[in-house]
Amino acid sequence: MPPVTTDAPSCVAVLRRALERTPPKVIVYSVDVRSTSPNHPFGRETFNRREDAERFVEEMCIENPKLASSLWIAKHEVEASALN
Repeated sequence: MPPVTTDAPSCVAVLRRALERTPPKVIVYSVDVRSTSPNHPFGRETFNRREDAERFVEEMCIENPKLASSLWIAKHEVEASALN
């Protein structure tokens, strides 16, 4: 029987990679607001859940309909250690 060769990583390499400590990631949603102020061109509100960000946008649009076109929700993946 011929020897079996494969390019697959060894079990040890797979285990090492699995055990490597990677910092946990957190997903946050920010609502970015364009501003007319030259000193602060953007304002940002940050939320843990997308639903909260959407509710914030809805409330802002009710209060100021002209603001609706300048609001958008951005999804960010942040290392948990950066939040401390």
